[in-house]
Amino acid sequence: MIGNLRRSALYVPGDSEKMLRRCVTVSADMLLLNLEDGVASSRKDMARDNVAAALKSVDFGAREIVVRINPPDTETGLRDLAGIVPRRPDGICLPKVENALEIRAADSAILELEGSRGLPQGSIRLHAMIESAHGLLHAPDIAAASPRMASLIFGSADYANDVRCRPGEDRLELLLALQMIVTSARSAGIDAIDAPCFEIHNGNLLLREANHARRLGFDGKSALHPDQLAVINRVFDVTPEEIAWAERAIAELDEAESRGKALTTMEGKLLDNPHRAAAQRILSRRNPN
Repeated sequence: MIGNLRRSALYVPGDSEKMLRRCVTVSADMLLLNLEDGVASSRKDMARDNVAAALKSVDFGAREIVVRINPPDTETGLRDLAGIVPRRPDGICLPKVENALEIRAADSAILELEGSRGLPQGSIRLHAMIESAHGLLHAPDIAAASPRMASLIFGSADYANDVRCRPGEDRLELLLALQMIVTSARSAGIDAIDAPCFEIHNGNLLLREANHARRLGFDGKSALHPDQLAVINRVFDVTPEEIAWAERAIAELDEAESRGKALTTMEGKLLDNPHRAAAQRILSRRNPN
């Protein structure tokens, strides 16, 4: 089910069978099948059953399928894990993570379920949502808490409420959190995914937010509606110009290495190993489609 890009992550309500089946046609790299916020308490059990059934019967193609459960230290969250892990999603998204202990506890719970069901151990990845001041201050430890960790996902609405800020359209008030999430993810070698744009039909605002997030180093951005995906994918995709630069840079560095040199120049600019790493990263993100 899993692809190699996380440019876009679409939230899909678990209590809607219709949307769970319709999401197979969207262009999201990741589908976040949602059992937590956005699902009424009275519909939690139904949402869990819907998602478990979809994981068994729906062909999601090459998309990464991640289920956002309720907090695993609650009865609802534990039932989510018990009902979802046996269906073998690509990942579990943990909401409102505050510290590394929560990641390790979820890892142990999933490991136990994998063992009892005869599933490959460690195959289900973890995605942690940073949604509070406490979670942000512990983001480096959260990101490195388990080999299962795949990404940090910013939950800006809950974060803004927790720190009592009022983000404007430029999101200046969120800049510290955005930079800390990227830095924490990079320090652990995992991905960073930005929060969604909440003005669903404001394409200009979405474009500004996505461009800003990419400049900061994010790998992708969440989406609340399929109409947001085209812009997000375009912003976080590598451009033909970037690919051409990467191919030329690697060729120039390879040629220099054949002459026993670690450095070279291209178009008047110095190239060395950090540029090779950047070029390789660009080429690894080429969209096969």
